[in-house]
Amino acid sequence: MWWWIFTILFFLFSVGASTLVYFSLRRINQYEGFIIELQNIIEFATTKMKQVDAKGHYESDDETGFFFQQLKELQELLNGIFENENEENSGAKESEKE
Repeated sequence: MWWWIFTILFFLFSVGASTLVYFSLRRINQYEGFIIELQNIIEFATTKMKQVDAKGHYESDDETGFFFQQLKELQELLNGIFENENEENSGAKESEKE
């Protein structure tokens, strides 16, 4: 009798935990997609700003230079959040060469 009660309780607990994990992973993937999209926008903005400022006049200016520097730091921060697949593949190739 006790065996069936413990089995049913374990089954209910497993279903509840699995459901929570599923919804948690789905939410994490949504946040990851948002951060990657934000990273791409900042990368695009940095590229366009460097094209506009080809000679470096704006970047060396105090006020606009501050904006350039902040954008660069934000891009580096976002680059450090996730590992790029290209870096993982190149690391595997380098270890194979050794």
